[in-house]
Amino acid sequence: MTKVRFITALLAALLSVTTQALTVTDDRGVEHTLEKPVSRIVSLMPHGTELLFEVGAGDLVVGAVDYSDYPQAAKKIPRVGGYSGLNLEAIMALQPDIVLAWPEGNNQRELDRLKQLGFQLFASDPRDFAAIADNLERLGKLTGNDEQGLRAAQAFRAKTQQLAEQYQHQQDLTVFYQVWNKPLLSQNGSTFISRAIELCGGHNIFADLPMAAPQVSIEAVLAANPQVIVASGMGESRPEWLDDWRGYAQLSAVQTNSLYHIHPELFHRPTSRFLIGTEQLCQQMAATRQRMQSGAAPAE
Repeated sequence: MTKVRFITALLAALLSVTTQALTVTDDRGVEHTLEKPVSRIVSLMPHGTELLFEVGAGDLVVGAVDYSDYPQAAKKIPRVGGYSGLNLEAIMALQPDIVLAWPEGNNQRELDRLKQLGFQLFASDPRDFAAIADNLERLGKLTGNDEQGLRAAQAFRAKTQQLAEQYQHQQDLTVFYQVWNKPLLSQNGSTFISRAIELCGGHNIFADLPMAAPQVSIEAVLAANPQVIVASGMGESRPEWLDDWRGYAQLSAVQTNSLYHIHPELFHRPTSRFLIGTEQLCQQMAATRQRMQSGAAPAE
């Protein structure tokens, strides 16, 4: 009788585990309760696709948007749109369990339409290092890859801490981050790029502006006189317009040859690779400090 009771209790416990609801909170603070981990995902942003591969769930992504190109396997995923708009019919045909949405980058009207069609939208919009790590954990849990998501998050947090300890308390430098040249665009203090500037011991000269990606003027940059100017552009190569600042010889950044380029894939996507771009920025800023302290002539 004791043996029978034990087996009955064990079966009941196993049944309870398998039927326990799964609850995960997204970046909008919305709780998503699911009967089981998702198995079909449409990702509406490149960083979401990359994060899913990081936690071992790349094979669950049945649809993705343009520029979802990392890792290599992501290039084979069927496309459901891009920055210009989403293909709602293609998304409907794929019948995903969940749609990974980007409130900052996706068209709100299209997201609302997907909700009306009955799709569950899970928001991924990390704005700082902590939120990137949280996304790794959440997406791991959402896809049943809890351990891999946790390991990726822990590694991310450890590297972030190491960079902060190494660079955050060095001499403060003023930094202008240039997103584009025409129009002249930057980033304010609410973005993960601004968090990287701070981690490297810098101050974003446009941190206090209200818009996340403000349009600024050359006059405003000249007035702020940044000690470092950084740009990513759209491709691997250094954007030609970054060197247009050399025409303003009075700029501190020009005087110390502190006009830097970081590959956009390493600095425009809130994934683990963002730490590679952050470390590059920290090293660049450290080189500027060294030149300022030594008074050495800048390298051409």
